[in-house]
Amino acid sequence: MAFQLDLPKFEATNTQVLGVSVDFNNANVIFAERLGLRFPLLSDTRRIMTREYGVLNNDPSMANDAKRVAGYLRAKRAWFIIDKAGVIRFAKVEDPRGIMPNDELIEALQKIQ
Repeated sequence: MAFQLDLPKFEATNTQVLGVSVDFNNANVIFAERLGLRFPLLSDTRRIMTREYGVLNNDPSMANDAKRVAGYLRAKRAWFIIDKAGVIRFAKVEDPRGIMPNDELIEALQKIQ
């Protein structure tokens, strides 16, 4: 929701906001409609992107731990700034479900430009 509220700030920096989830597309559509999101949510149900970016909780020991099983094969909370050439210019990964102020991302975007 925070990205939606600050979407004009991101757009002012010529930035495309994308959300990525390991949930099915239908779940993402419902989620976006409920929150009124106006940016795309991508489904990574095969966990290719989350694995490649190193943000997939895929430690097999999690599957046998009642306290951690819900997070197994789920994505960590992560923020990336990727330039038009596909180069990651900024990355922050939080586990389990950290929150990053949008102002920190906008500041990083301004430094890159």
